[in-house]
Amino acid sequence: MSKAETFEYRPGDEVSYAQPSGMLYGTVIRVIKEGDSSAVEIEFEDGRKEIKKVRDRSLRILRRSSGKSELEERHSDRQRLRDPDVERIRRSEQYKRR
Repeated sequence: MSKAETFEYRPGDEVSYAQPSGMLYGTVIRVIKEGDSSAVEIEFEDGRKEIKKVRDRSLRILRRSSGKSELEERHSDRQRLRDPDVERIRRSEQYKRR
């Protein structure tokens, strides 16, 4: 059985929480205990505050307090692919517009 991927949450991160009745959106207020058995306190849009375990698969990061999304953070070690032909055409189109 593979271990669930956990993220390091920080205060100010925007998160979503999936429930059977729909999605809840909120902001992480504080992180309780570091490590594998940690939890986060979330203030939802309706003003309610709850504590959720970090390992809960219903909890996802939408945007870091720094502005990065979960996908951008996951792929931060990758370099963008570059196609010289596409770049050449883009430059020529920009030159034509001037």
